[in-house]
Amino acid sequence: MTSVAAPLLATSSRPTSGSTSRWLWRPRLTAAPRLRLFCLPYAGGAASIWRPWLDLVPADVDLCPIQLPGREGRFTEAHITDPEVLLAELHEALTPWLDRPFVLLGYSMGALLAHALACRLRPAEQSRLQRLVVAACSSPEHPPRIDPERVGREALLTHLRELGGTPPAVFEHEELLDLLLPMLAADFGLVARLRERAVTGGSARPRRLDCPIVALGAHDDSHAHPEQVARWADWTCGGFQQTSVPGDHFALWRQPELLLRAALSTRVEEACGPARFGVP
Repeated sequence: MTSVAAPLLATSSRPTSGSTSRWLWRPRLTAAPRLRLFCLPYAGGAASIWRPWLDLVPADVDLCPIQLPGREGRFTEAHITDPEVLLAELHEALTPWLDRPFVLLGYSMGALLAHALACRLRPAEQSRLQRLVVAACSSPEHPPRIDPERVGREALLTHLRELGGTPPAVFEHEELLDLLLPMLAADFGLVARLRERAVTGGSARPRRLDCPIVALGAHDDSHAHPEQVARWADWTCGGFQQTSVPGDHFALWRQPELLLRAALSTRVEEACGPARFGVP
């Protein structure tokens, strides 16, 4: 979760603008993909976390991980915690790549960001959005579990330990924590702002998407209980499916085949199989 990887070079046979190349890691492109899969990371995650998926994604699907500021090749850039600014820049960078059917998939923080991006799409772009896949994330109206602007370092560290996914050895190295905590604090701050943005006047007023939402969670995820994940149904009029697996916050991350099936199945109801997948 919190590793800082070396910068990755985007490889592409197509000319791209500097803005686009900063936001998008394109490890493999096809001449005429049937689908593009845009992947948005959990807090502290960078584009390289999706590298293992290259061997799993079909050849006719473009895997397009999003690279947020402040990590890997963008390490020297300032983090953006204002959702409006972040979404405007991200949408502008992705616009040239939204000309084909696509799916937005987000894990934890990435799920909130993917949803906010989906709401921002232009009508023609929304018509090409096949589905929104949200994993390990309660629906947007739930309050944030932590806001770094209102808590100290120890509370932030406690939150990290509760989430899991961070190797215990990381907490023993102060220099590494000094490097990682600013990025994580910025990401958790973004989560808080995204949730505040989704709620008006203290009561949730969901903007319903036209596309289906596929929501995945884990039974023992203390930060995204199955009943909280189920509330994503209120945010779409295009169909909803939910599944839960045993495990903690990162249980789904250890099952990439399940996440990919949810993203790439021809029909929503086929995403995780009839025995495990259904409206609660």
